[in-house]
Amino acid sequence: MQGRSGAGLLGPTRREAVINGRRSALSASMADGWRAGPRPERPRIALTAVLIAAAMPVRLSADIPVINSVSVLDILLIAAAVTLYLDLAVRPLDPGYRPLFWILWIPFVLSIISLVWSEDRIATLRSVFIYAEGLIAYLFVIRELHGLPAARIVTYIKRFAYLLIIPAVLLLLRVPGFGPQEAGLSERSGGYTSYYTRLSHPILGRSNNLATVLAFFAPLLLWWGHTHRDRRVMVAGVVTFVAIFLTLSRGVLLAFLLAGVLYAPFAAGRRRFGRPGLGFKVTALVTLGFTAIAVFYTVNAETREFFAGRLSADNVTGRSALIAESLSDIAAQPLLGYGGGAGPDPNPLLAVDVHNTFLQQVVYFGLPLGLVASVALCAIAGFFLARRTTPLAGAIGYTVMVQLVLFLFESSFEGTVLRVLFYMSVAFAVALLRAVEEESPAIPGHAGDAPRHAVRRTGPRSAHAARL
Repeated sequence: MQGRSGAGLLGPTRREAVINGRRSALSASMADGWRAGPRPERPRIALTAVLIAAAMPVRLSADIPVINSVSVLDILLIAAAVTLYLDLAVRPLDPGYRPLFWILWIPFVLSIISLVWSEDRIATLRSVFIYAEGLIAYLFVIRELHGLPAARIVTYIKRFAYLLIIPAVLLLLRVPGFGPQEAGLSERSGGYTSYYTRLSHPILGRSNNLATVLAFFAPLLLWWGHTHRDRRVMVAGVVTFVAIFLTLSRGVLLAFLLAGVLYAPFAAGRRRFGRPGLGFKVTALVTLGFTAIAVFYTVNAETREFFAGRLSADNVTGRSALIAESLSDIAAQPLLGYGGGAGPDPNPLLAVDVHNTFLQQVVYFGLPLGLVASVALCAIAGFFLARRTTPLAGAIGYTVMVQLVLFLFESSFEGTVLRVLFYMSVAFAVALLRAVEEESPAIPGHAGDAPRHAVRRTGPRSAHAARL
């Protein structure tokens, strides 16, 4: 009795010490798991909800001060921002690759700085908000995909591509609820009819917008399906590629070609990775794409009426006029521009933007800072091309180069939702590349870029997760 009493007074019994030790180990294990991020095997319900909202960002309210309108995607990204903030209590934010993350911050910071001299502070505040949403989407996707096998990340990319295509198909089929939802668009106008002449998205907009988003995922799906002999991913890549053809977007198709020419010097003299026969498959895909256009032209009366207009130079002439106007406005304020998201007040021609992302940055920020913003966009491709010791990085670099070429004659980066989708697409690419690098042998010079809490997960549980 005295021994027991003495033990109780001097300290815990042996049994209590064992129990306390197990509790401490369990608490430490739970804390380490929380700091490491979401478990690989758990379903990504929040990510799935955000992807659905991004593929169909239905507007909930219009005429909101500053931001104009609120969509389902906006609400979910606000919720995602809250969860990212709460995560700071137990672990730092996961930026993916830090150098790339800081590059993505540059346009956002420039927009904030331009509030000082902006000629339309409401428009600039709106631009800041959109960039903030893009960064939130990037961080959220990175967090949700952290620790997943590369194959499962590709599955999410495949699903997102399908989610983008399905509303466009339902629009063509005139399914109720999937008609064009462009504000102020009359059903009797030619703009409304143009949605049905080519594959367009009811909310993201006409064909060029849909094609631009799909152009980020088609090369990745085709590359992965070919190199990993994954039939489902290859089918998804083919479907995405054919959908791009059915948008009849000349700019996107031209961007694939020009980006290939620009990428050729980077690919020259390097050892070929993956399986042979990719060139044959690409040729077959192009043939299939033009065949799909021919069938679409035959069965869709609106396409036959519209097709001749796609062969005219009217669109080129109109965009040349936009560029000429923008150069005049840049000459009027060459140093600081008009502020992020803002433009010359009395100029209705530029209300639809310049249709050249790089020139648009100069209109916003002036020549010095506009050049900084343009270089930052190009540096995204440069980052991936610098990591070409991993074959996937080369495919991602080419994909980003397609987007950069599109920025020369499209306005997708200036779109409210499209800019957010661009940041989200970059996050998918980062998560996939990091997963591939973690599953592969160490690459000299690249190990330091990965976050410290990045842990390579292997074993039966990861293999099962890849099949989900």
